[in-house]
Amino acid sequence: MKNAKNKPNLFRVLRDSVLILLNLAVVILLLLSAKMSVLSPERAILSSYPNYAFVPLAFLNVFLLLYWAFRRSIWFLLSLLPLLVCLPEQKAWFPIKLIKEQAKGGQTIKVLTYNTMQFAGYQANFKQNPNPVLNYLRQSGADILCLQEAGYSFDKKLLEKNTIIAALKDYPYHSLEIIQSSKYRTGNLWVFSKHPILKSGRLPFKSQSNASHYCDVKIGQDTLRFINNHLESNKLTKEDKSLYKTIVENPDRDNISQVAEKLGRKLGQAARLRAPQAETVAGLIRETPYKVVVCGDFNDIPASYTYRRIKKGLRDAWSQNGRGLGITFHEKFYLFRIDYILHSPELRSYGTKVDHVHYSDHYPVWTYLELP
Repeated sequence: MKNAKNKPNLFRVLRDSVLILLNLAVVILLLLSAKMSVLSPERAILSSYPNYAFVPLAFLNVFLLLYWAFRRSIWFLLSLLPLLVCLPEQKAWFPIKLIKEQAKGGQTIKVLTYNTMQFAGYQANFKQNPNPVLNYLRQSGADILCLQEAGYSFDKKLLEKNTIIAALKDYPYHSLEIIQSSKYRTGNLWVFSKHPILKSGRLPFKSQSNASHYCDVKIGQDTLRFINNHLESNKLTKEDKSLYKTIVENPDRDNISQVAEKLGRKLGQAARLRAPQAETVAGLIRETPYKVVVCGDFNDIPASYTYRRIKKGLRDAWSQNGRGLGITFHEKFYLFRIDYILHSPELRSYGTKVDHVHYSDHYPVWTYLELP
């Protein structure tokens, strides 16, 4: 009887062997998804893709860790060690802030970044029917507004430039960078400020519909450089987004393969274009004599090469004091954090929030910054 009791159970051996192999595969993929983005997509195109899988892989790895821990098996270390290695990526993707920070008595400004989707499609602003984006911005209480896709129309029936400036009259200083212009409308980067703008300029990278520009803003006795960005878009069409929605709702092997190939090609091309743009922004950050605040729509996810390159030496306001995924882009199952407020470590951010207002395909992000 004793020998029979100690005899290995074939089913358990097979089950554990399969789970260990699965765990090993998850660990390898998790590490790749976390760390491949250190490579520029210009030199290693595969580095554009694995980081999209980080969150589901991390949750699967935690599940396996809990499984092995519940069984009191040494194999729990196989899942624990990579989670420790990936803590910086976990904080970027999914911060867990238990203590709510407050002001500590220094001078504080509120900074807001928002891809406005051309002020809700160039919607006119009338007293009886106000433009919802302008109405939101007026009521935001922010000191600095960093806006992307903030175009105006030359049609009097739609949203004109002077109408925008008049609606935001509480911001006496503004800097406009026109990216695209046609006979009918423009596409802009725009910074509005309650504090004097001393200097502004456009960053020298080539793109037909994207750009970055900076503003040096005098706040009290200090000067901060704000860098407002709208980096290369993934250029996903309505058809692409509909295909993605279809396979999420009704998975099919052939459809998944076809859509993955098409989307992967577009994502890879856009990542290659964003890489030198990120290098240009990072170069300006290095050369800036002031403390910096980097805002805007990066069109890329946390732990991507774009994010890593620009964030180097800075702090991410959401990672510092946000909670959860902090989704900022929301359209047809495309749910990602691609809008950021990064800042010099000498500044302290608190109260960071994503406002879930549905006037654009992006949500606005804001934070309080306390100057030293």
